[in-house]
Amino acid sequence: MKYKAEMHSGRGLSEDNLVFLAQKAFTSSSNNPEDYHNMTMSWAQFNRESLPGRNFTFWQWFDGVVELMKKHLKPHWNDGAILGFVNKQQAQDMLLSKPNGTFLLRFSDSEIGGITIAWRLVWNLLPYTTKDFSIRSLADRISDLNHLLFLYPDRPKDEVFAKYYTPPLSKAVDGYVKPQIKQVVPEFTTPNPEPSGGASTFMDQTASPSVSHPNNFSVYPTM
Repeated sequence: MKYKAEMHSGRGLSEDNLVFLAQKAFTSSSNNPEDYHNMTMSWAQFNRESLPGRNFTFWQWFDGVVELMKKHLKPHWNDGAILGFVNKQQAQDMLLSKPNGTFLLRFSDSEIGGITIAWRLVWNLLPYTTKDFSIRSLADRISDLNHLLFLYPDRPKDEVFAKYYTPPLSKAVDGYVKPQIKQVVPEFTTPNPEPSGGASTFMDQTASPSVSHPNNFSVYPTM
């Protein structure tokens, strides 16, 4: 009820979403919705005690998600483009059976008001927050990353996000060319969807998201 009211959206939380929230709130691993039907949450669990391994409470995390969605991502939620309430392991399991270039959008477990892109080669980018989206939108960031091909399970990304892309910049005015901000993941800047393993050939004007990946890929600093 809180989520729908804040979002002013007809798309509320599914049973799977509610189970995810219950698992987080009660520090439980059960996937059975019935296990939570008769459980009561204390105020301490809700907004006094920090979540395990975090420095914020359940409510702070959930409220951060709502604020991020309201300010920047409501259209994508309404389009069904954001799964959101999926943990890191679930995302990896879902993507393992999909072709390279398949990605999904999930809320960060470690960042208040953060959302990350998980895709089939690079498991998770450093989460984006309100500050990031005030610089460049989610749709444009997805457009920038050529290795993102299909939104889970199999929707071509342009089919989902193209209507939100920022139009190309106009030509030079009075001899001046306006610089363009784009993001890259350095090890994934070539047209080939497989990692090249070599040095990057493109330098970006903004910091690329860090990558959570077994190879510990590095990123360029902010210029």
